[in-house]
Amino acid sequence: MDLARLNILVERLRKESIGEPKRIAEKDAFEYQEESAKVVAVLKLVRAAHGISALDVLCRAGLFIDFGAITRCVMDCLDEIHFLLEDYPKTSGNVDLLVKSFFASTIDGYLDDDTPPVPTKKIRAAAVRYLKGKHDDATQKVMENIYKTFCGYVHANYAHIMEVYNEHTQDFNLAGVPSDAQKAKRAQYVEVMGSNVLLAAAFIAQTLELRHLSQEILKAVD
Repeated sequence: MDLARLNILVERLRKESIGEPKRIAEKDAFEYQEESAKVVAVLKLVRAAHGISALDVLCRAGLFIDFGAITRCVMDCLDEIHFLLEDYPKTSGNVDLLVKSFFASTIDGYLDDDTPPVPTKKIRAAAVRYLKGKHDDATQKVMENIYKTFCGYVHANYAHIMEVYNEHTQDFNLAGVPSDAQKAKRAQYVEVMGSNVLLAAAFIAQTLELRHLSQEILKAVD
């Protein structure tokens, strides 16, 4: 995976679709003035691309628990992108709810946000429809199982912690698992997740009628 190329393409898409945020002097922060599904989807892509860079660093360091946690976060972002733009420019009550919740989490307001969350199953269902062209119970079940697996890293479940124990040294590799074989195994996940981010970027570009950029992004997918 050419991470530098991925980052360049994601930033190009961001600049061509939603432009630059405005600096709010009194908050000492940057914010977008347009609160829409399009802006949320593109920013979710930014977060996913940032996550791929983190996965690469964590993989090389052997920090596999945090690697799994970031993978879950990237997967969530990609599912939300398909959910937000599934019927674009049309929206729905749940899309509007997700957008409202997203923009309620400003630097000075996130602690006061009481917007109810959109059910995860509804978000994931949109990703299933994108992949299969319709609702498919078998695919949704597979995706839910993958989601639950990576949730274990976020919630520090027993089995996921035990993955980093080294029976030879009798320690938990707190500075990172040194095994080159295990690092190589997870490096394949970085490749797959990077390709998924590029595919989501191409989907956004196509949906927003940036077809020239969509084709360029697709060419970058391994």
